[in-house]
Amino acid sequence: MLYENRKCESDMGTDNTVNFGGCSKAKKAKPSENGKDIYIPCWDHLPAVVMHDIFDLLSKEDRKNASTVCKNWRHNIFHPKWWPEITFKIEQNEMLKAQFYTNTFGHIVSDATIRISSLSPACVREFVVLLQTLSENNNLKSIAIEPSHCRLEVPIKRIEESNENDLLDVVNALLACLPKLSKFSIGCLEDLSYILSDILKKLDPAKVTHLCLASVKDDPIKYQQIYLDPKLLIPFEKLKVLSVDYDHVSDAFLGTLDKCRKLQRLVVHLHSVRPAHPGTTNAAWQRFSELHPGCEMRLTIIHAFDDIDNLHNLVLRRSMPLSHIKVFFCESVNLHVLESLSSYYPETLRSVMWIDSLSDNKGSWKFAEPQYDQSPDPFVLMAWLCKRLEEVVLYGYKYCELNLMAIGRLRGSELKNLEIAEDDILFSDNVNTSFLIDIPKNMGKPWKPVKSSELHPVICNPVAGDSDEYLLPIVLADIQ
Repeated sequence: MLYENRKCESDMGTDNTVNFGGCSKAKKAKPSENGKDIYIPCWDHLPAVVMHDIFDLLSKEDRKNASTVCKNWRHNIFHPKWWPEITFKIEQNEMLKAQFYTNTFGHIVSDATIRISSLSPACVREFVVLLQTLSENNNLKSIAIEPSHCRLEVPIKRIEESNENDLLDVVNALLACLPKLSKFSIGCLEDLSYILSDILKKLDPAKVTHLCLASVKDDPIKYQQIYLDPKLLIPFEKLKVLSVDYDHVSDAFLGTLDKCRKLQRLVVHLHSVRPAHPGTTNAAWQRFSELHPGCEMRLTIIHAFDDIDNLHNLVLRRSMPLSHIKVFFCESVNLHVLESLSSYYPETLRSVMWIDSLSDNKGSWKFAEPQYDQSPDPFVLMAWLCKRLEEVVLYGYKYCELNLMAIGRLRGSELKNLEIAEDDILFSDNVNTSFLIDIPKNMGKPWKPVKSSELHPVICNPVAGDSDEYLLPIVLADIQ
């Protein structure tokens, strides 16, 4: 019916200004031959309140179609009620679209997700404009940043202003938004991880339920160590999701979360374990688990080249409520860690990812070494003993197809995701494709190993891609 109505051609333009609540002018009466006025209905000038009631009855797709009738109808579609969640995409080749989204939705959105090409200075400038616009939005409740990389390429200011990169514009615009928010994520940006104290002081603890402060380091060996006073977290009693770097985790830190009785997920990112780090005790984790019986812990290890071999001694504690462990590009596999998972966390473990680039070096054959053949495979043990295990991802290491079949049989339909590169599968005879039938049969859905052509470039070759592009979407999913 909407398309049967006459469009007002003179009103069809490109003006994107939002106009709420105003009533349009009535159509002038036209005198008839007998002197009486004839009122001609004009669908393109319906009062805003009527337009709102009409649009409220339509589906999202029908509202979009209806907004193409004329400029007035297009104005009225931009109401906060119909745009509570928006993903702002700031990309170098889509700047006009990004600016349109900023100008149109930045003032009305409640939950803002910001995907930004963070190595583009032009995109960072638009990021600042968007944050400034959001800071004036009284509807704003949530900001989640999703950068392309773990750092911001900040524009260089004019020589008369500064001769160095300056994050001040980004920081000031961001801090102005924080008092409104109930959910906030720094998007693993290392630049923002250095102002955590300022962030915590600006947020309203009475509102915040999701707080994601963990980062990914551009140089995991050399990065600035920042002290975060754990007492700043004490007022945040409504927290449900919290992410932090392992640098800030200690017994004292765990103690500050005592009153967060609604905590459901604690995400920890580890890049290194500095010599002066106090570590955590099993007693502190046991107390944490008792106070937060419904909370799961997710541990993500990223480029921890120097500490991965001693991770089982330095970091893992039996009383951790560990549900997910992800290891990215540490260039080594720690069998002690994998063997500990099934004995420490049989009731809580749900997901294991151990990811390196594909290779034929000696370390990639760790699971096939002769001395290891007589020991139970750690992944098979996890599939047998860990009651909730639903995901196994292994890249960069040779693995026997018989063990893959064992994992499929032990977990059955409870195994939601099993990933391994086709090139890494070792067969017990020259040609064996029975696992291609056995595994999907037990999982109850189609399954096959991942072909090289389907892998991210950085998985195939460590110098052929950027690891940020691969791992950031995975780690950011932990905090959604």
